[in-house]
Amino acid sequence: MVYKYYPITGIRAGKGPNGEVPPRQEIDEWSSKPQNRTQVVLFLKALKRLQEVPPENRDSFFQIAGIHGMPYTSWDETHVTKEEADKKGYCTHANYLFPSWHRPYLLLYEQRIYEIMVDEIIPTYPEEERAALRAAADTWRLPYWDWAVNPKIPWLAAEPELQVSLLGKLETLQNPLYQFRMPDGKPMEAHGVGDVKAMGEDTIYSYGKCLATSRCPTEEQAKADSKDWIQGVVNNAEVEKFMVMHSAVDGKNYGAAAELIYRLLTYPIDYEEFATTAIDKTEPKVSADVNIEFIHNNIHWWAGGDGGHMSQIPVATFDPIFWLHHCNIDRIFALWQELNPDKFFKEGGQGDFDQKAIGLPAIVTPTTPLRPFHKDEEGNYWNSEEVRDFRALGYSYPELEPVKPGSQAGVAFDADAYKRKLFEGVTLKYGVSRLEALTQLELSKNGVGKPLVEGMREVDGGVAGNDFAISIRYSKFAFGGRPFNIEIYLEPADGSGRHFTPDEYVTNVYNFSTPGTINGQEVCSNCTAQQLQDVRLTAYVPITPILNRLILEERLASLKKDDVEAVLKRLYWRVTMAGRPVPEDQWTALNLQILVSMAEVSHSKDPEKPSQPDGEPQVLPDVGQPEPPRPPQPPQQEPEPPKAPGISAGDVIKLDQEVVTGQSIVVESPTFDLTAPDRRDINRVVFINYDDSVEEIDTDNFDGVVSINIIRKLKEIQMQTKPADESWETQELISFPSWLQGPSLKIRVDVKDSTYEVYLNDNHLYSQLKQFGNKGITHVQYDTREDPPAMAGELSVTRL
Repeated sequence: MVYKYYPITGIRAGKGPNGEVPPRQEIDEWSSKPQNRTQVVLFLKALKRLQEVPPENRDSFFQIAGIHGMPYTSWDETHVTKEEADKKGYCTHANYLFPSWHRPYLLLYEQRIYEIMVDEIIPTYPEEERAALRAAADTWRLPYWDWAVNPKIPWLAAEPELQVSLLGKLETLQNPLYQFRMPDGKPMEAHGVGDVKAMGEDTIYSYGKCLATSRCPTEEQAKADSKDWIQGVVNNAEVEKFMVMHSAVDGKNYGAAAELIYRLLTYPIDYEEFATTAIDKTEPKVSADVNIEFIHNNIHWWAGGDGGHMSQIPVATFDPIFWLHHCNIDRIFALWQELNPDKFFKEGGQGDFDQKAIGLPAIVTPTTPLRPFHKDEEGNYWNSEEVRDFRALGYSYPELEPVKPGSQAGVAFDADAYKRKLFEGVTLKYGVSRLEALTQLELSKNGVGKPLVEGMREVDGGVAGNDFAISIRYSKFAFGGRPFNIEIYLEPADGSGRHFTPDEYVTNVYNFSTPGTINGQEVCSNCTAQQLQDVRLTAYVPITPILNRLILEERLASLKKDDVEAVLKRLYWRVTMAGRPVPEDQWTALNLQILVSMAEVSHSKDPEKPSQPDGEPQVLPDVGQPEPPRPPQPPQQEPEPPKAPGISAGDVIKLDQEVVTGQSIVVESPTFDLTAPDRRDINRVVFINYDDSVEEIDTDNFDGVVSINIIRKLKEIQMQTKPADESWETQELISFPSWLQGPSLKIRVDVKDSTYEVYLNDNHLYSQLKQFGNKGITHVQYDTREDPPAMAGELSVTRL
């Protein structure tokens, strides 16, 4: 029998006479209207039925959710090439594919719910009622949760049980939006879901023990043996606390993400900047720090909290709120597309790093297959170009035309008018800073409020003022790929110290991440490649609304640059994992930059004209943290740690004690000459793991866990590894950094849980995955070719 792949086509029914496609609607608005009751009940009953499909079934909720992470198995892929089979997982986070990959994923979920409505739910009702039920099903589309305007869990997802009525029949339904429960009564570990290490070995979330999903559990509730954890605990009130971290001057209850969405949709950025948190340039502009993925990441943490399923990539999709959240992300993507119809990502985008050796394409392009999503029964994959037109997939959104603009014959289309209409809707819904600025202008002009503060001025048609934002840049895999929070606060002016309280809170950035390798097995090739690259991420948070609040509270005099700088010099921050602070001495690999920028932004009274900065924002060098900090140096008075004998060129030395996790080793050369020779040279230091009590070490029988080869002729640093009795493998070629200079050289390797972190002269160079298990460093080898070599004839070796 020929295998038939699941064809993801979207819902083809329900179109209007001119091809209009039904909109996906905001869930609170849609579910509150009496005329939508039939659709609401059909949706809930079909989703409940989908969640009851046995977990081993390909088309079950469990299997569809599992595409995103655990149980780390392939989905609907029976005949794949070796290259495809070598790729692990389907993750596209920190990648240009992030918005487009999730589009067919949502389509699959929406289509399965619709199929169950039509094939399983409607046939249980009297035949004379089925036509009306079918009409409701055909025009139904998956609702979205606009968390920026409605910063709380939708009412339809807030209670464990719902009373529903359809055709006069009242029944109580276990709410499938509240949480997902395992349909067979077995814990998730019975179907391959396991533990997630949240902070080293100290905090482990035992998702395998769960019978249902959790949302924002307390620390006690998240313990593996807790009844709440096993049965699933939903603390929606805690979600709302995270979601509401901003108060506007007009008293409206905006979510913390409202202004972020406004900037994202109105700032002139390219697709590559819009699509992902990943920094793809050596010196990115602050204006390019705006991106959809960072906003998406924060929602995951606000909705999941420490330990909740939503906050961990491997299990996030099991919480039904995931799909409402991502439907809104797709809507924002669609809005951005309509406002920027000519922008998309280009051939040859990401991929300066050679990923082929680890099973990834060298680049991602608009035609890269969006695995594992097939568009037909023969197994052809969707790609980004093919899912670009969302209307062709059977849906639209309320703000957007139900047919492709300009596609109707005989109907004149005014592209400028359409765009102005979209800007008006976006501005009125999300423009918090604009609303605050115009409100202050009107109050001052009417004599009700104070005059405009310095740093603001009335302009023709509106108001202009200094606008401030924080850019946060950091290494995604600083802690081996585990998620963490960067929390930013403002120290009180009274000198009372730092308290990390809500009153001092400014913003947070959540690193929504997972290790590429778990328990020695690779589970995500995308993550592996990014860790090898030491990919850096960025986020952009406007803070003018917070400064406005400080002005109202008379804690800030004005929006003048000098006044704001004086206040923002009191910014401070911390890193947390699993709700606990990470000691600063463990931040070394974070490469953290906190940039504060300023630009004058004009706000028009006409909502069709979006707020715009006057040029590229200016980075304020005296606040924040413009450069990543160097690792702390040990006090001079401390005794020197024990040294192994010096190592000469061509030699291998055994250390007096193995360098294990949590320790470091330093190799130093008193001289360092970067003058390029006439031919390719070798200046290589190899860190080895070998048990020479069994057999004497030779030229090939050891594991070279990390090798640093400085090739002056090519101006490159070659990073290599070598399994015992096998050949060397180049992991990456790194162009000489600008900071790589003489007259001496210090190579330091920190042994971490899952990586070896490499530093040259205290600058972080590279993160090398532990490819051969959790091995330490037992020997060091020094090789050179060309005379004179880059380094001295003898190097000192120090174990820290």
